[in-house]
Amino acid sequence: MTTVPEDLRTFATFDGHGGKVSKRVEVLDHRPPVSPDGRYDGLVAVRGEHPLGALDERAADDSAELTRGVASIGWVDPATLRDWYRPDRVVVSLLDARRSGLEPGVYADSRGRGRVRIDGQEAHLGSDGRPAFRALAGTAEAPKVDVPLPMDQAVRLVVVTVARRDGDDLGGTAPAHRTSTGAAGVEVVTTPVAPLLAPGEYPEYADDVPGLPPRPASGRVRVSASVLLDGALHPVDRLDEQANTLWIERGGRVVPIAASDVGGDLVRYTATPV
Repeated sequence: MTTVPEDLRTFATFDGHGGKVSKRVEVLDHRPPVSPDGRYDGLVAVRGEHPLGALDERAADDSAELTRGVASIGWVDPATLRDWYRPDRVVVSLLDARRSGLEPGVYADSRGRGRVRIDGQEAHLGSDGRPAFRALAGTAEAPKVDVPLPMDQAVRLVVVTVARRDGDDLGGTAPAHRTSTGAAGVEVVTTPVAPLLAPGEYPEYADDVPGLPPRPASGRVRVSASVLLDGALHPVDRLDEQANTLWIERGGRVVPIAASDVGGDLVRYTATPV
């Protein structure tokens, strides 16, 4: 079993059988075993639904059999993995956090806009049919609505949590994070964000006006989505952001595809009031 925290797990697409079979797998933090013939040298462990072509493959659950559709573990060449989806984690001291103005919260990071604070995703669909983050500007005490982040750029989600320590004034509520010296600090976790909106119910902030304080949600909408592939629309069943995996209905089955393989212009959204 991996020892990596839930929000720091790494995923990738594994191309087995010479690239003929592609599966989303979790990349584990296991160390390869030492063998006289060096057969494990340079390999990484993966877990997924029957990663064909993995070395020394075995069922992830001792009580399960090694069959298709059942999670299994094996060793693969990292060169056969693509679409890596790996969060980053750093812990900085409380002093550095004060100096840099790091405050607890969730932020979105993009090339064009830099880092802005966000208040969840906005279910109101723009003129191009795509959803956007609800970006906030200004201080935490007096936030204003910012313009949406561009959806044609790589966006990463930044979550800042502050250690709780008696006497600190940063308002920390999370378990203590420790720097390399053992001092309490601020944890910053950065993870990629799929430029897609998962189907479901969302609050709608259609009354927000850029430059003014955010207004309460004007209602709720149900958002459904379909992906255009090979000239046909396939309904989206769900989005696993942590694994960067989109599950779509195709050929009478629900199958996974890498969300990074789907451009935002290939997704069609429908929003109906709840």
